[in-house]
Amino acid sequence: MVVVMAGQPYGLVVIESQGVAFSVTNLQQLHELDRGFYPVAIGTDNFSDNFLSVETADALQTALNTVLRVFKEYGVEDYTGFAGNVFFEADNAEFVRDQLYNRTGVWLRQLAVSEETYNRANAVMQHFPQFDQLANEGTLLIDIGGGTVELMAFQRGQFCFARNLPLGPIRVVEDLKQVQRTETNYVAVLRDYIDSELVNFLRLLPHAQDYKHLIIMGTGQHLLAKLLPANDANREVLNDLRTVYRSVIQASDQLLVDRYGLNNSELDQVLPTVLLEHELVTSLQIRHVWTSSIDLLDGLAVNAAIDADSRAIKFDHTRIIRSSAMWLSDWYHVDRQHRNAVAEFALQLFDRLKSLHGLGKRERVLLETAAILADVGTYIDEHDVGVNNEYLIRATDVIGLSTHEQRMVALVTHIYTSHKPGVYLSMDNGLRRAERVAAAKLASLLRIADALDASRRQKISQIRVSLRSQQLTITATSQDNVDLERWSFNTRSRFFESVFGVPVKFKWRKVQ
Repeated sequence: MVVVMAGQPYGLVVIESQGVAFSVTNLQQLHELDRGFYPVAIGTDNFSDNFLSVETADALQTALNTVLRVFKEYGVEDYTGFAGNVFFEADNAEFVRDQLYNRTGVWLRQLAVSEETYNRANAVMQHFPQFDQLANEGTLLIDIGGGTVELMAFQRGQFCFARNLPLGPIRVVEDLKQVQRTETNYVAVLRDYIDSELVNFLRLLPHAQDYKHLIIMGTGQHLLAKLLPANDANREVLNDLRTVYRSVIQASDQLLVDRYGLNNSELDQVLPTVLLEHELVTSLQIRHVWTSSIDLLDGLAVNAAIDADSRAIKFDHTRIIRSSAMWLSDWYHVDRQHRNAVAEFALQLFDRLKSLHGLGKRERVLLETAAILADVGTYIDEHDVGVNNEYLIRATDVIGLSTHEQRMVALVTHIYTSHKPGVYLSMDNGLRRAERVAAAKLASLLRIADALDASRRQKISQIRVSLRSQQLTITATSQDNVDLERWSFNTRSRFFESVFGVPVKFKWRKVQ
């Protein structure tokens, strides 16, 4: 949670595949005061040897110290440092992180792939003009970094799917370096290589609606800024992109340097970048291509503003987490009506028992996510559903959750089905004690919510919650017999009583 006083500047620094980016932002207005970038060849270093050299570590130290001086000039007292997969893929990443902390005082927080996706999507939803309209019509976001390519799909105004592919141009160049030297038809090999990586994304992509729009971000956009005529951000470039594709495919390196002013690093990246964009446009029959200068740094600033309760945020930031969980739930064929009923009851219990559980807004999001995903394990089999739940959730990215939060959700969905839920709280699951206690509280709420629809027929139309004299009473309104729900409630409420030390009573209010 970011706590920043009104008007106080907030600093962000991110180690990316090609260097160190930073920004200074007033979070209350979400107004950027400064931004900069210091090039360091992290990707080239890592993709070739899986190792960050001493020279790279020294260059990162110099860049971080320079950023800290900029922060001091702006009076920045609060800042956060991040690094993504490109940094942490290196075999010695943890050692280098420790060295940088000792030398600069900057601790680099690891960004999970799902967090990067979440931040980029938030940035677009906050800053891209008329994004709601584009998302309703079907839109793909493609963020091309040095090592990876992030693809995000939106349908009917909602996030629905994302994949992170190892197709960043720097990585591709390193992987195919030997082929480029020896193969006469390198372009054909490169196209086949890209297509082979795109196969699974295109196969898994929901096709209930076509995709009219493609928004290009990241390194891909920066390169296009040099290749496209009068390339302003947030404008349509489909025809220009087709022209560039025909030019790049046939051009020699010298022609590209003369025509577009590319340096050696950009020369290596331009062909895989343009080919990737062309293959996506062709495969999905995209009608409108847009470029955007919005990037991960913008998303991190938006997320910090959300944590600071900034009034500048103009969208529901929990929507993408909910949509991601819904998509996974549907993918594993969870009973939608039961899922929705349980999620609704769980959130009602959470909201009406705040004084009892003492948890905050973020834990409410985790409870809703757990309720949506609570039965995904039945896709494997009906036995050991909790074990299967935890396995699937920990193995699949839930967009918007940190690694720790995803582990918490996985643990909640494990505990809620267990006959001995307390046993799993003592197991080594990578969570801190406070997180395990919070998970137990959420699981106890979820167990009761699930019991209220034990018949899976949505018999209960509403519930009333009363907490008086250390006695919790839940009154269920239904026109049908709820004996199964009562039995399940009495069985499953025991864990709630052990967690909170409060007896629970079930009442049935029958309506005609």
